This record gives sequence, C-alpha cells and structure tokens, in this order.
Amino acid sequence: MNPIPADWALATTHLASDYVSRQFCSIVGVMPKVLPPPELDIILLVACCNLARRLADAYLNPVTINFDLVRYSEALHMQETGINSRREESLLERYPPGGQLILERPTVVLDRFGVIVLWYLPGRLMRQ
Repeated sequence: MNPIPADWALATTHLASDYVSRQFCSIVGVMPKVLPPPELDIILLVACCNLARRLADAYLNPVTINFDLVRYSEALHMQETGINSRREESLLERYPPGGQLILERPTVVLDRFGVIVLWYLPGRLMRQ
C-alpha cells in the first residue's frame, strides 16, 4: 500500500521508485518477476525498466579495487578542502592509488571489503 496520498505528485515518484527497486531485484535474481503498477503510464514504465536494467547491468559487473573506503573516510577531516598539498601527500602515502582503472560498461566499483565505492553508469540512462 502506498502511504502517500494519490493526488500528490510524490505518489507517482514513490510508485516509480518502488517499481525500479523491485524490478532491479528481479533482474539480479533476488526476487521473483514483478508486474508493473497500473497507475504508471507507459513512458514512465519504459523509463523505469531501462533504469532498473542499467543498474542491474552495473551490479552484475563488479570490479574490486585494493582500497579500504572505511579507513580512508575515517582519515579524512570534516569539510576537507583538498587544497592542502601536505595533507594530500600524507593521504596518498597512507592510501596509494592502486593503478589505473578503465571502465567501459556499467559497473559497480567495490573496495576490498565489498563496499560499493562507485556506480559507473556511462551514457544515457534512457534511450529516445
């Protein structure tokens, strides 16, 4: 049941996002197939399906990097500006880059513990 009144614009957003989420889970195999909500028009349904497919493509194409995101985030100070060269050098020494990573298709980049660092979704999400 949708907790948002049907006459609110947010109700459509809620239905669409819920459908994308369930469709994504269905594509990656953690839920059975889902029927689209009849309240959404065909253009929005197609967009939702495209988004779910694109997200699933990325999720099913993980790349792991040798990086500890949690420790790195703990090492950062609040509102770090990135313009202190000494600080940047210190961070680079403690957390050296692991080399060049070339992404050419939808991908999720994971740190060495499986934490999603980045969703890479190249190009358009919707085809016209």
